Amino acid sequence: MTLKFKSKIVLDIIMFILLLLCMSYSLIGTKWHEYLGIILCIGFIIHCILQKNYFAKIISLKYTLYNSFILIINLLTFLTMFGLIISSLIFLDYIPLFLKTSFPNLISFARTLHLLSAYWGFILISMHIGLHWQIFYNLITKHTKNKLSYLLNSKLILWIIFLYGLNSFIHYDLISYMLLQNNFVYFNPSQSLLSFFVDYLSIVATFIILSNYLRKSFLNLQTKDCILSHILYKLDKK
Repeated sequence: MTLKFKSKIVLDIIMFILLLLCMSYSLIGTKWHEYLGIILCIGFIIHCILQKNYFAKIISLKYTLYNSFILIINLLTFLTMFGLIISSLIFLDYIPLFLKTSFPNLISFARTLHLLSAYWGFILISMHIGLHWQIFYNLITKHTKNKLSYLLNSKLILWIIFLYGLNSFIHYDLISYMLLQNNFVYFNPSQSLLSFFVDYLSIVATFIILSNYLRKSFLNLQTKDCILSHILYKLDKK
């Protein structure tokens, strides 16, 4: 494992923790939300720089169903993070004066953009993790006992986690924020931060499972298609 790879993993873990903290918003306080959000955005920029080779290869990619799925998730994730950065700059007043005077509804626009980017970003980042879950799975199982490996491979456990996360997704009504049916996020002031993290972690897990399943499905389809094409090619030559 190279130093660069280790750095990427550490950065990803830090960003993930920051994401969860930022999603808790009023439970941690506005100031902490701002500070941690800034660090998260900086981390995202560093993450993109470290992944510059991937961006360079996008144009030359062969757009199979599998590659297209990964590309769509990655690009949408990038757009939501970009939306968070732009809206945050507006909130923090780091914008030219002429923009404020030219667009009187700029703050309202930023609030909507921030809400959309935050909740779509949360789901898309979870799916993005799912695309690379095998890497994290290998790291987890490598440094833990076989029992954890068994739990991660247990279909029953995965279904329980998936359904619990789906229930949390519905309970917190995230879809209403994602579709702008609700412009104000409600937080239960009596809820503990730990309880919030458990529920939101379950949502992350649900979309990791979903994304990983879709990734494997598209990969299997691509493999079968390649095998079929090879067979047809051989038959055609005969």
